[in-house]
Amino acid sequence: MLEAYFDESGIHDGAAMCVIAGYFGYAAQWRAFEKKWLKVLGDHNTRLADFHATDLIDSYRHQPMLEELAEGIATSAIYPVSAGIVVADFLSLSEKQRKFMTGATISEKTHKLITSGAPNRPYFVPFQLCLRKTTDYTEPGRKVNFFFGLDKPMSKYARIMFKQIKTQGAYTQSVWHSKRRLGDPAFPFAKETPQLQAADLYAHLTYRHMLERHQANDWDVPPTGLLLTCLRNVKSVNDHVFLNKLCLQLTLAQTYVLAGKWDDHKDDQAYAKTGTE
Repeated sequence: MLEAYFDESGIHDGAAMCVIAGYFGYAAQWRAFEKKWLKVLGDHNTRLADFHATDLIDSYRHQPMLEELAEGIATSAIYPVSAGIVVADFLSLSEKQRKFMTGATISEKTHKLITSGAPNRPYFVPFQLCLRKTTDYTEPGRKVNFFFGLDKPMSKYARIMFKQIKTQGAYTQSVWHSKRRLGDPAFPFAKETPQLQAADLYAHLTYRHMLERHQANDWDVPPTGLLLTCLRNVKSVNDHVFLNKLCLQLTLAQTYVLAGKWDDHKDDQAYAKTGTE
């Protein structure tokens, strides 16, 4: 059984970016990783419950420990996947578009939205992308279970989305050939879970990198330092992505092609097509 652990950064009010990041691997590899993580924390007199990337990342005193933890990730057979989204670009979409991109489904007969999605939670756009990328790496006949460091309100909709992906055939899912490999979600406490703490470190570093790229208006700024170490086992450059307005427009345009038509959304179609002109 494959297991994937993901954490998020940037879901607070006023955040410019929203990121989900984590790692997947087989259970035996995760057990080996856990031993490494706990040993490094013990060597640096840090309790498992006291590890929070946001509190430690700028601490000069904790840099040796963070470097050892990142190296422990890089030398384990676990593989990074992450996706981020520019919040303002997401909010610039129409409400119907935001509903659809966060999980609302369309009736194949009426071409109308039949579920509500989560139009005020940009997190669920990269969330779906990370699920799909992880199942794509899962062998046919196997499943991958997911573990998230989410609070109760977010975890409630995450459970709904898992069920929806498994049972409903939305247009965006029609090309998601690996979705049958999707296992079940769980929401353990990060203070008790080294795997989630690794995801927390990766998510926070990715969030900072995304802010750097956005502020520089240069999406080619390469990762460096701890983030580069955390990315050492990345299988493809497409497994570490950021979504801006153009990416969202292209996704919508492709969706309309799959849908054939969406009569009540002609204005939205025109908006989406601007991304392909």
